[in-house]
Formats: sequence, structure tokens, C-alpha cells
Amino acid sequence: MKKLTNVIIPLFLLSLVSCSDVAKKDITIVYTNDIHGYIANEGGLKVSNVAGYVESLEKEGKDVLLVDAGDEFQGSVYGAIDKGEDMIDIMNAAGYDLATPGNHDFDFGMDAFSSFVEEANYPYVSCNFHYAKQDSTVLEPYKIFDVGGVKIGFVGVSTPTTITSSTPKYFQDENGDFAYGFYGSDNPLDLYETVQHAIDLIERKVDYVIGLGHLGVGTDEEKKGVTSTAVIRNTKGFDAFIDGHSHTKIENRLIKTKEDKDCLLTQASCYLETFGEMTISSNGEISAKLISETEYQNAQVKAIEDTIVSRVDEEMGKKIAVNENELYVNNPEAEGQRIIRARETNLADLCSDSMYWYLNDSKELDCDIALVNGGGIRKEIKAGDVTLGDVKSTHPFGNQICLIKTKGKNIKDAIEMGSNVIGEWDDLYDCPAENGGFLHIAGMRYKIDADIPSSVTTDENGMFSSVSGEYRVKDLEVYDKRSASYEPLELEKYYSVAGNNYILRNSGNGMSMFDDSENILDYIDEDYVVLAEYIKAFENQTINNGNSPLSHYENYLFDYENPLGSGRIIIENL
Repeated sequence: MKKLTNVIIPLFLLSLVSCSDVAKKDITIVYTNDIHGYIANEGGLKVSNVAGYVESLEKEGKDVLLVDAGDEFQGSVYGAIDKGEDMIDIMNAAGYDLATPGNHDFDFGMDAFSSFVEEANYPYVSCNFHYAKQDSTVLEPYKIFDVGGVKIGFVGVSTPTTITSSTPKYFQDENGDFAYGFYGSDNPLDLYETVQHAIDLIERKVDYVIGLGHLGVGTDEEKKGVTSTAVIRNTKGFDAFIDGHSHTKIENRLIKTKEDKDCLLTQASCYLETFGEMTISSNGEISAKLISETEYQNAQVKAIEDTIVSRVDEEMGKKIAVNENELYVNNPEAEGQRIIRARETNLADLCSDSMYWYLNDSKELDCDIALVNGGGIRKEIKAGDVTLGDVKSTHPFGNQICLIKTKGKNIKDAIEMGSNVIGEWDDLYDCPAENGGFLHIAGMRYKIDADIPSSVTTDENGMFSSVSGEYRVKDLEVYDKRSASYEPLELEKYYSVAGNNYILRNSGNGMSMFDDSENILDYIDEDYVVLAEYIKAFENQTINNGNSPLSHYENYLFDYENPLGSGRIIIENL
């Protein structure tokens, strides 16, 4: 196992605690977050490694808890193909003790999430996930463990942006009214108050209070005041906080609570790049480290993983095309810097073109524009052989394609909302600030003036309300198939628009401007199926510009050989 240096943090014990003052021996908390269904994870860690590591600690006589900070199921073909059920089997076999839900744990719908909770051998906790029409939480707000005579209380906290970053429709009843909500979505003070209430309920009953949150430290969450750091600073009582959501590698960071005490914040990156080990020592100190490799592996969990991978690979491992140029999610000039949620890339063009082609050429329907949100494009397609599994990994969420008729103004508002952070820089990740709702387009082109501040306003649930000031998007033009030219978008004209129903029908990423649009056709096919069909339609099943099935559209913009696409989205004053 790779040796990592512990950082020891003095722990100020809670006052007025009626439990034992000091642990009889060290207590270990092993933690994961944002696994995102990375069951295969070739060359990296697997849940079986985490479980094996826990096993090794227990054989040494240590008291160990295993917890997860959300987003276990969705994000890879291995986790998504059975709508998350396999991940529950794996986590049960691994012996997880506790989890809090991430926003993507709702991506298969509320019934599926409820099934996860029921089938899990461990509880899910969240103090701010509540029934909208009654003042009660859906899950227990906290969980107390008695470990070797020491009581540890975990308070679960979910990101208030869950509704818009999952699928809003899943949180609504049959009348379209919200049946579920997350305290803090309208006002961060509601989140702080809710978390503080949960802490107050257990503070006198436990020796340690630990946050188990899916909040993150991202730019968008920072603006809304709903990061883990903001919660810690605006509450009192946390001794440590295990975080998720922003995919950040935080081994240990000291954050001052409202009572000016140190709270240790940690987060274990994502996709099992690392997992964490927190130690509460017998002398009242807390330490944390992140582990990126281990020799240990649990045999039972590995057997489940191997069975799943074999089954999925057999179905998804078939070659469907050859790709001559890498198709990008990240910046080709800055390794590991994701830009798909802030810039045009050749992969984003390919994904939006697949819908445009599928509806116009394959289905022989009339489609003017295709939209795809950057957050729905998860993994690059490397040069070389392309399999169905590669395509599914690019579009892992199982979103269905639909076709609607909507006004040009709604299209402009959607692009404006998706462009709200363009021109900003995320210092934490050293990359352009991201928005999962950043819209890539086919059959259209537009510009963004980064000097114009965003004036998009939203309601208490993060749904689009209006643009109160000057639009940053301009020169929006739609490709006219008859004239083979790009013509100005007309705000009052109706256009047929293709995209996934997450955005166009279910108000994903807060895109409620489409709510009153006319539905032409829904549930056409899964997005990855549409992309696969487009790829197979390339001449000789070889992906390059000359072989494109869209070549017959004269003057249509595409360039799959340029990492940054064909210039459909121009950003000025960047």
C-alpha cells in the first residue's frame, strides 16, 4: 500500500457531552464519494479494493465504519445499464454502514431511488431532503453509531441544487407540482438552519459530530452559498465533514465553524481515483488521508464486479466504427482540464449532430435544431476502434430523445441560461467555470460576449424566470436546409427542436422555459443509441469529415478533426 503522511488535527471536544470523553482506542472511518458506477475502472481502484482495505483494518483489530457521500450509481455504462441495481449489490457486499444521496442518485426516478433505499443494507441520511407539502424529511436526518463505547453522529446533507442537476420531473407529482424539495434551494440560510437543527438534536448524545454531505466546493455552489465550506462556517458543532459532489481532492482542510473551532473537511475526488481514511484517535485527535492504491481486495465483492463486467462487456464490447481523431471532453492543450461544459468541442458537435441527423435523415422528421447539454457528455471517444460501450460511456444517463416545437425566444433564453458562467475562472480546478447546462447545438450557431454580465434570474427551485438585463448571447443563426445558409433566429417563430427530454421536457438544469412547448414526439430513443446509429452511418464506418452522413447539407458547419469543433459557438472578450 502506498504510504501517505497523516496530518494530525487537534479536536476540541464538545461541551456538555454526557458520553465518554475519550475513545478507548482509535476509530477509523473509511469513505468514498462520487463512484458514479465505476465498477470496471480498468487500472484504478474498485469497491472491492475499498472493502478489502476495510477487511485488513478489521483484522488488525480496529473499529471501522464504511460510509459514502453520494453519487454511487450513475455515470458509467457498468453502473447505468441496470439502472443502478448492481451498485447496491456491490455496496451491500462491501459492508457499507451509511450513505447520503447525491444528485445523480435520483437520475433513474424517484421509484428507483426509493428501491435503492429499501434494498440497501445500510441507511441513507439527509437532513434537508424533505416532502414539499409537509414539514418532514424523506430520510432520517442523522445516524448515531456506538463504536467501542464512543458515540459518533453523522448528519446527512444533500446539495440543494439536486432538483435542477437531476431531473425536475422526478420530484413532481402527477399534476406537475413539486412533491419533494431540498432546504436551501431558495435561500442558503434555510440550509444552515436545517443543518444546525440536526446537529442540535444529537450534539448532547454523541462524542463527535461528522457531516456526511454531497455539497461540494464548486463555483456554482459557491455563488449560491451552499458549499460544504459555507455550511461549516455558518453552523456550529461539526468536528469533521466528509464531502462529495464537486469531485475535489481534499485530503484535509481546516475550516472554522461559526463558533470559531476547527472542522476537518475532506473529499476523495471521484471515480475511485482515491478513497479516504479518517482516524479518531484515542487521545481525541482527528486525522485524514487519501489512498490512491492498495494491495487488498475483497474476494466476494470482486466476484460480483467480475460478473457484472463480463456481462456488460459481452453486450457492449462490439466494435461499431473506427475513429480517426480523438473526440474531446477535455482541453487538448491542458491535460485533465474539462471544457465540455464551457466550450465547443468536436465530441459535443458529434453528439448534437447525431440527433439532428437521426431525426432529419433516419426518421425523416423535420428538425431545425438539436441541443445537448455539456453535463450529459461524460467521456471522450479515443482514436481507434469504437465500441457500443464507448458510446454508452459518453452518454451514460439513459436520457431519451424527444422533439418539441417552441419559440425562438425560448431557445435564446436556454442558451443564455447555459452561458451564465462563461468568462469566469474556477481557481479551485484551474479551469474555465462550468455549467452542466451549457448548450451545444446542431443546425445553429451563436456568439457569447463574456464582457456582458449574466442577468438570468431563477425561482426558489432554480427554475428559469427571466433575463433581467442585456443578453450575453447574440448573432443566433439557424441553418436553413432549403437555402443551405444560416439565417437569423426569429424570437416569435416556432422551431422544431430535438434534444434529451431531461432538458426539453423535464426542465433539467432549470430549463423551464420549454415547459409550455408543444410535444411533437417523445421517447424516440436513448441518446447513446442515437449517437451509435450516427457513428455507424459514417461511410465505411470511419469517423472523419469526409465520411460524415451530414455531408449532403451544403455549407453546414462540422469539423470532427478539430478538437475545438467547427466554430458554432464563438466566445468574445474571453
